[in-house]
Amino acid sequence: MNKILHTTLALFRMNVLILFLLVFTAAALFVHKYWLNTFYYIDLAKYSAMGQDVVTVISDEQDGGTSKANMVVTDSSVIVDYELGDGVAYPYAGLQIFLGDGRIRGKKLSNYDTVFVWIKQPNKSSVRIYLRNYDRDIYREGDYNSLKFNEIEFFPHKESYPAKFVKEEFRLPSWWVAQNAIDVHKARVDFSNVPLIEVQTGTNSAVGKGSLEIVGLGFKGKLFSELRLTTTLIATWFITFLVILFIRFMDYRKAQRVNRERQKELERNLEALEVVKNNYERESKTDPLTGCRNRNGFVEVLTREQERLSKHGIPVSFVIMDIDHFKDVNDTYGHNTGDEVLLNLSKLVRSQIRNTDSLVRWGGEEFVVLCGDTPLRNAQILAEKLRSAIEGSVLIKQRQVTCSFGVAEMIPGEDPKNMFERADQALYTSKETGRNKVTVAPSGKEG
Repeated sequence: MNKILHTTLALFRMNVLILFLLVFTAAALFVHKYWLNTFYYIDLAKYSAMGQDVVTVISDEQDGGTSKANMVVTDSSVIVDYELGDGVAYPYAGLQIFLGDGRIRGKKLSNYDTVFVWIKQPNKSSVRIYLRNYDRDIYREGDYNSLKFNEIEFFPHKESYPAKFVKEEFRLPSWWVAQNAIDVHKARVDFSNVPLIEVQTGTNSAVGKGSLEIVGLGFKGKLFSELRLTTTLIATWFITFLVILFIRFMDYRKAQRVNRERQKELERNLEALEVVKNNYERESKTDPLTGCRNRNGFVEVLTREQERLSKHGIPVSFVIMDIDHFKDVNDTYGHNTGDEVLLNLSKLVRSQIRNTDSLVRWGGEEFVVLCGDTPLRNAQILAEKLRSAIEGSVLIKQRQVTCSFGVAEMIPGEDPKNMFERADQALYTSKETGRNKVTVAPSGKEG
């Protein structure tokens, strides 16, 4: 009875938390959709009255053109009277509106998703809006042309008043991207730091006189973005479920307290079995005389290196070494001396290779060094290093011991048997041409 009551209370607590989450999520989404709006408005008449050249008139004269422009400030707007000339391919005139310091510290507009433009163009030609963004990786000191051009071009007489645009309708002009050699990853719209806004006549504006009347620009968005809301909701759900898991964990601990000793005994038994299992696996993969990997242990490493080669192109090479005249050592000095050779040789080789390389006793007097992340040339250098070290060492006092070597690099997708045949053939060549040599197998990539 107590267990049933305890389970019922636990489920009730969990259901209350989930219900709270559902209500909180629905309320947050509703409030974000219908409230929490923010609006930033630039009233050109008032803004230009601030002085300090926050609003200036521009034309293509700065680019070598002949267009002229003059600015008139009224009580409700700024009027640009202009006369476009023939000096450049696309003559223009308009306004520059400076935000912040007008250079590198501007206005963050990335939280606004809608742009409103109160503008009149009696000539019924197009108008361009540039939201110039500062990017420290692109900006060149003193060069306004290196401020990013976030552009939109439209016909005021075809739009509602005010004209309304979403942020996704802006683009970077291709001429600016090409002129400034902008990296493709940087060639995207960015409103994170806008120190300058430009309003200009459009590309189809006719040569001659005209005027632009600009009342203002507005930016509408949320106090915080939909991404931030989503992140907050996910974090809330995550934390709540952590709390639920913690409650369930505490309930579990309470329910299991009576059986703790029994559980500990079971764990001790499992640990003992795991030790036995690990010892068995280690012994099944290790040569008992030298402590090197045996063939079973080699398969595990080979499979791993094959996968790295296949997926990531990481080269893997093999060095096969065979003790020269080993049968003669056994026949002359006995098998104990032969075992001494094998043991001392394995110690010497392990001292010369990397920790990431694997030394394998392949059988009898033959060893294999598997070299991960090693191209054929490096494996050849390693083999020559081992050959020289063995030749210069005293493995047994009765006589000098040398080894012959075959080196091969695995080809992606190659059957290991083929690779071993190439390496073994190289080893055979070393034996046939005088022993105590390193021979490199052909890569097999030819043709």
